[in-house]
Amino acid sequence: MNKLYYILIVGLLIFVACDDFFDEDLKDKSVNLIAPTDGLETSNTSFTFWWDEVEGASKYNLQIVSPNFDVIEKLVLDTNLTANQYNFQLYPGMFQWRVKAMNGSSETPYTTYSLSVDSSLDLSGQDIILLLPISNFASNESSVSFTWEEKPNAEYYTFRIKSGDWATGDDVISPKIVYEAETTQSFEDLSEGEYFWGVRAENSISSSLYSSRSFIIDQTAPQKPTLNSPGQGAETTTNVTFSWTRPDESGSGITDSLYVSTDSTFVVNHEISIESSQTSYSATFDISGTSQKFYWRVRSIDAAENKSDYSVTRRFTVKK
Repeated sequence: MNKLYYILIVGLLIFVACDDFFDEDLKDKSVNLIAPTDGLETSNTSFTFWWDEVEGASKYNLQIVSPNFDVIEKLVLDTNLTANQYNFQLYPGMFQWRVKAMNGSSETPYTTYSLSVDSSLDLSGQDIILLLPISNFASNESSVSFTWEEKPNAEYYTFRIKSGDWATGDDVISPKIVYEAETTQSFEDLSEGEYFWGVRAENSISSSLYSSRSFIIDQTAPQKPTLNSPGQGAETTTNVTFSWTRPDESGSGITDSLYVSTDSTFVVNHEISIESSQTSYSATFDISGTSQKFYWRVRSIDAAENKSDYSVTRRFTVKK
């Protein structure tokens, strides 16, 4: 009786475990598209395609064609996504877009919406899609290149760089007119500091909104950290917590690298990257013998890749 009970329990566990490997069947489900709404007619060209998540789906296929799926003249986009949103810029014309949900073994039918982008010259309320540099970009170089996506019906762009704050900051350069064929600008000799850059599309009758991003020029290396524990010559168990302090800095964000080695020259060492919010790290040592000596030090690096000097080196002994 006990043996039969054991076999039944094991069989049930195996069945439950195996059942975890089966994907949910999606063929009778559908994708609810949210935006842009079906049949939308607009002069905007920048869109966030958005739909409800489908339970059991691991990814989605988004397709956009022109003018429609019955008569495809151009495949505009075909991409697989794990998220349920996607930002994309279209051009004037007629389009259809559709989404299906998928997992490893099944998929839903496509849900399809239509969309019309007016060829009007009106740019009012439209956004510019900025490409590079990314938001909160940090660099130790004084030369920076800026790029953005071309806006249909734009005759030219107004490009600006401001110090400190986009809304109230001062122009670092005079607002520059960039003609329609150009969607990139480079500037040299920018001094250390926080900046915003922005672009607006314009034509003879209208202008878009400004799109802006921040960036920082940081050419000052962080100060070296101060080691706290373990102290010079300390003896520890195999569970070691390293701690140190870092001076306050006003430049770009800082992370630390912890180096641990069996020799004081660190020819062979183990480097551990520490998150910016932390100034400690715990590790368990697997040593040979009853005790072993180690050396440790820390160096800071900021988001602009400026590196501090190494801290002092300390020796400690791990004992079993």
